[in-house]
Amino acid sequence: VMTLAVDFEVGFLVLGIFILLLYSIMTWAIIHRLTRPIQQIVDAVAPYQEGREEFLPKIILNEAMQTDEFGKLASTLNSLNEKIQKQIEHLTRQKKETEDILESLSEGVIAFDTSAKVTFANQVSCRMLRAHHDAMIGYILPHLHSTSPIVEGLAKKCHEGVLQALQTSETIVQTWTLGDGGKIYLDLIAAPLAHQSGAILVLQDKTSDYKVVEMGKDFIANASHELRTPITIIRGFAETLQDIPNLSTAMLHEITEKIVRTCGRLDRLVKSLLTLADIENLPETNFRPYDLLSMIEHCKHILLTAHPDASVDIREELKKAYVAVDGDLFDLAIMNLLENAVKYSPAPARIEVIIQPATHHRVEIVVQDRGIGIPEKDLPHIFDRFYTVDKARSRKSGGAGLGLSIVKTIIDKHHGTIKASSELGKGTRFTVSLPLKSERG
Repeated sequence: VMTLAVDFEVGFLVLGIFILLLYSIMTWAIIHRLTRPIQQIVDAVAPYQEGREEFLPKIILNEAMQTDEFGKLASTLNSLNEKIQKQIEHLTRQKKETEDILESLSEGVIAFDTSAKVTFANQVSCRMLRAHHDAMIGYILPHLHSTSPIVEGLAKKCHEGVLQALQTSETIVQTWTLGDGGKIYLDLIAAPLAHQSGAILVLQDKTSDYKVVEMGKDFIANASHELRTPITIIRGFAETLQDIPNLSTAMLHEITEKIVRTCGRLDRLVKSLLTLADIENLPETNFRPYDLLSMIEHCKHILLTAHPDASVDIREELKKAYVAVDGDLFDLAIMNLLENAVKYSPAPARIEVIIQPATHHRVEIVVQDRGIGIPEKDLPHIFDRFYTVDKARSRKSGGAGLGLSIVKTIIDKHHGTIKASSELGKGTRFTVSLPLKSERG
């Protein structure tokens, strides 16, 4: 009985051990089955978490696991990952497009965070502040190091505007002048971003606008002066006739002749001013293809009718040259150049006109005289309105300094260029460049 009891206990113990071992094996298998796909998911995500991958990699499970709940979880994570990556790519493209747009602007654009540190700056703003792009990002503007006190002053002014915009949540507009004598004008516009997330600063170069205003003021002042002078002369002679009715015939003839001559000068001045106004509003629908040589020949004929002693030699280096111009205005431009050549040359005037190719698509008209020439210091200004090199001679001839200005305005309106070179005592050379057109336009 004792032996049977012992055998039973041993057998029961062995069976218990076997069952325990089997349970352990089954438990390990079940746990392994459950933890293996989780470990695969963790292993797949680890490189992204550690920063070794830019994007979250795709989770791939064994085929046996793809149909169970873990497979569905992996599939859901992959689907979410794809959507997130697409969204990131979309936002990246949008950011790149926005930066490209900001870089293409002619204005300087700088973005700031809530502490007034730079988060973005386009190249135009970097050039205006004379700073490298990397030296601006993450810093406030006064920290920029510049050898120019003017640029440092501009950076400080920009920073003050940005701080004011951040504090008041209002758009701040300021004007800053750079250079001696106010050569460059900048408008500084600081505006807060939505949700108080920062501010943006726009630097607009308004120099051309200010120059237009200044030119307008100068034009009005000069025109007023030029108009006042002949009016004063006429008024003086009229008062003389009124105060002294018994003038001699010779004196009366002299006074009336001066009044008529002054009226003629006044008439020419008004016509020149009206011509300038008309040219500024010239529509390109007025342009027609013209044979350049025929137009030059026509202008030569008109000039020789008024100045029969003058000599005009036309040299054509192109067989045919057609240009799209307003015929009347282009005649006026060429006539002004030819008449200037006669006016500032000793009699009899000798003028040479050359029609030559400039490039494959452009033609040059050169008008050259053997006159008194133009001083080098005056050459940069001869196309300015009311500018005269020899004021006494211009007054005597009735000129107001508008002839070459009219010529340049006409040439500019025809998409051309004009330049001048001169040597005192030897003559002046004007070179006009125009785009070529076919005979049919």
